[in-house]
This record gives sequence, structure tokens and C-alpha cells, in this order.
Amino acid sequence: MKAKEPLISVIFPIYNVEQWVEESLQSVCDQDYRNLEIVVINDGSKDSSRAICEQIAKQDSRVVIIDQENGGLSAARNSGIEKSQGEYIVFVDSDDLISRNHISSLYKCMQSHETMIACTVMTRFEGEFNAAKDEPMICQVYSSEDAVKEIFYQGRFDSCAQAKIYAKELWDDVRFPVGYLHEDLPTTYKVFLKAKSIAFFDSTTYGYRFNPNGINHSVTDDRKIKTLNLLNEASEFLKNEHSELIIPLQCLKASYCLHCLLNTQPGSISKENEARLKETIRQNRFDVLTDKNARSKTRAALLLSYMGWPLVKSVFTLVKGR
Repeated sequence: MKAKEPLISVIFPIYNVEQWVEESLQSVCDQDYRNLEIVVINDGSKDSSRAICEQIAKQDSRVVIIDQENGGLSAARNSGIEKSQGEYIVFVDSDDLISRNHISSLYKCMQSHETMIACTVMTRFEGEFNAAKDEPMICQVYSSEDAVKEIFYQGRFDSCAQAKIYAKELWDDVRFPVGYLHEDLPTTYKVFLKAKSIAFFDSTTYGYRFNPNGINHSVTDDRKIKTLNLLNEASEFLKNEHSELIIPLQCLKASYCLHCLLNTQPGSISKENEARLKETIRQNRFDVLTDKNARSKTRAALLLSYMGWPLVKSVFTLVKGR
């Protein structure tokens, strides 16, 4: 007799996504892995997002809607972790799409290699998501330290919570920081380090919808800079037991500072924070430049920074415009 599949909880935060949420939630309901608990966290939506999810919930008893006051993505995900009943957790954002075999592929990869985490890549799309069919699944297994290096070096997989499956117990003492942008950066690596190994496979099963009006693209104030505080705290967290990850983390910090300096509107960052970003880059620049594993474009930008920031911005604008 075939053993019953374990319950997997899909944490699905919603906030004012009426344009996308029906298609996104339906892609979760249509999974070929059927033993799901679909936890919709309504983070104080003011549009018809909740009503759309309620209509789907009437047709699918696996969908559970939990309402809370608006607290942001981190607060919504944290509520989902606490309210979920599954043995495993998957995160799906409410404007993204997943192919029918996304969750089953993650679960099979994890189970076949006896890991507590499996992950794949996120495929950016605009308009229609073209998920590949019948892709061969070739899993690779990383030690937890090597997997975190992949995150910090922005290699084969990233820090995003999505496109991954986790044993829920890994989240027992880990939560997303509330009130920050890019909340995955200082969070996912902690969960990875609690697992002995992580399985990875390359696929086109998770579609990340590029939304230029989304919060991470539209915020033009100093809130992005707050995340740097958490990355600095990560250095303290790692230095005793995982000192080999310090330089890879420096690469991530330098890359993040470059992102904040080069992808925000003029005047949207205070002079104080702009100086802080540049000082962080200066402090980490030599180690990143001499690290052959660092991203080539990060090293190129840091090398140009010796000749002044106007040159860096000019080259960035030229390359971005191609």
C-alpha cells in the first residue's frame, strides 16, 4: 500500500493584488501534489483580493484564509509559518505563477537525496509565463555552507524564500524581520545553515512576475538601507562558527550597496546613508576584488569606484540602457 504523502503547507500572502491573485492562487490549487494546505494570509488588502481568494476557497477546501492588519510581507509570512500545519513549507508570492509539477518536483528532489531543503531557480517573466514541460530533473546536493556561499555569491540559487521547500522544523526559531525590504537576504541563509545539506535542480517551474510598480522597485526612500544593518549583524552571527562565509558575505554586502546606490532616484537616499553605503563598499572592496568567486560585474563596479562614483554611475547607465 502506497504511503500517504505528507502535508505540505503553501504560505501565500496577499496584499492588493487583485490583478494577479486569481491566476496565481489557481496555479497553486492545480498542483499535481494534492496533499496541500494553502494558507492565504490577507495582509489587510483594501481591494478585491480577499473576495477573489474566498471564491476559490469555496471550490477548494484546502484553501484557508487568515486575516490580519497590514504589517508587510515579513509579518504575513511569519503568520503563515505559525498557523501552518504541514510537515513541509513552500512560499509562493501572490503575483507569481508555478507550473503544475513545481511542488512535486521540489518534494521528489528533497526526498530522493534525504535533505531538509530543496530548491530551484526563479524564472522572471512579463506577461505570460512559459513553464517548460517534461524537463529532466537532475538534482545536485550541496553542503549547507556551500549552499550559503551560492546565496552570498549570487550564484545558482538566491536568497529568495520562494522556489524552495523546507522542513517546517527549520523555521522553529527563525522569522523574517518585520519592517524591512529585501527581507529574505538576512533570513534564508540561517535556515540553510540549520540543514546538513540542500538539494538543487535547475528548472522552469517557478515564474517570478516582474512588476515595475512592486514595492521593491518603487520604494525610493531610505528603508532599503535598513537591511544593511541586518547584513552587518550577519557578520557577527557567522564569525564564530562559520568564518569561511565572511568574505562571501562581504561580496553580497558590496553588491547590495551598489544596488542601493545605482538603482534609486537622485535625492531619494539621505546624504548620511549615501556616505554609509560608500564607506561599506570601501571597507569591503579589497576583499571582494581579490576573491575570484565574486561576481564579475560587482568586481568591475568596485574597480571603477577607485576612479570616482560619477564614472561608476555613467557606465551603469550606459550598460543598463543597452
